Amino acid sequence: MTQVSSRTPFQTLNLPKTPVILAPLAGVSDHPFRRTCVSRGADLTYVEMISATALIYNSKRTMDMLERHRDEGVLGVQVTGKTAEEVGKAVKILSELSFETIDINMGCPVKKVVKTGCGSGILRDVKRVYETVSAAREATDCVLSAKIRLGWDHSCINGLEVADAIQRGGADFLTVHGRTRNDDYSKPVNLDYIAQIKQSVTIPVVGNGNLFNRADAEHMLARTGVDGLMVSRGALGNPWIFREIKGEGATVDLAEWVDVVRQHLLWQQKAYGDTKTAAICMRKHLLWYAKGWPGVKVLRDRMNVAGTLGEALDLLQEFASYLTQKGHSERFEAINQGLSDRFLWDPKFEMDRKLDRGVGDDRLEERA
Repeated sequence: MTQVSSRTPFQTLNLPKTPVILAPLAGVSDHPFRRTCVSRGADLTYVEMISATALIYNSKRTMDMLERHRDEGVLGVQVTGKTAEEVGKAVKILSELSFETIDINMGCPVKKVVKTGCGSGILRDVKRVYETVSAAREATDCVLSAKIRLGWDHSCINGLEVADAIQRGGADFLTVHGRTRNDDYSKPVNLDYIAQIKQSVTIPVVGNGNLFNRADAEHMLARTGVDGLMVSRGALGNPWIFREIKGEGATVDLAEWVDVVRQHLLWQQKAYGDTKTAAICMRKHLLWYAKGWPGVKVLRDRMNVAGTLGEALDLLQEFASYLTQKGHSERFEAINQGLSDRFLWDPKFEMDRKLDRGVGDDRLEERA
């Protein structure tokens, strides 16, 4: 199949010139969360990464993950596979499911993913990168992209070669996470190398990594010249980051905070029912939402044993009443007082480690 059109991919998707995108986050990016982020300014969201193998074999769990809410607008889906042929077959299936854009994951650092040759495992073979993108391009007329890291490790930083292969294969744009597969979250994002990749290709490049606020976004744009931004961990518990990056206000007052969290919880309840499983799934979101408010430890302890979404909603209302009584009206007051919690507690990192969704040295994960 031919490339979609002579228009830029962002124009084809009816996105702004410099879109702010929600990353496909494993175990997180279901439609209640996606809709919540869109309601606060996300220009494009993705279904979390799908296994090409599971999709080809019509896995029920995989098909459930692909569920799209009728109110969602522009929506992408991300896929990874063990071979170029497998990815091509999966992309053909996905292109028939009415997604506006499809991304090939070549950056997932998870041990159980890369050991099968998927995710970041693809980066070690530039020829395979080209063949994978080419097979996907032949299978779809959708806007096609790929997401990569800078390389496997610091002895194999080959992002320039990989980006060239992706462009030659027919991708419409490229997303670059500014770390290698073996880097953990403490490693700074390499903006200079993202800039080199941006300068080396003619397709649009989206920057990703350590975007937690407007200052981070402005710094990445200024240093790299990227055409768009993709937010990952910065959106956890903070869907307001999208409007903040766009300069539409960073302040979140208590009333708005309650409204957004309550709406997310109700969407979760409608999607999954008021079951214990649904409550467990929502707990992590509620704990992330609570960051930035004083007295969060008590809520965190109680939220961890909430058995239903109804109970979680009650706890949310109690916490809001507590904050009102204490005179707290804006989120992140603790940060404004110099007590930044940005690096004090990262439940996504804890979850990643426990479920093998994390990054870093395999030997460290094996000892954990």
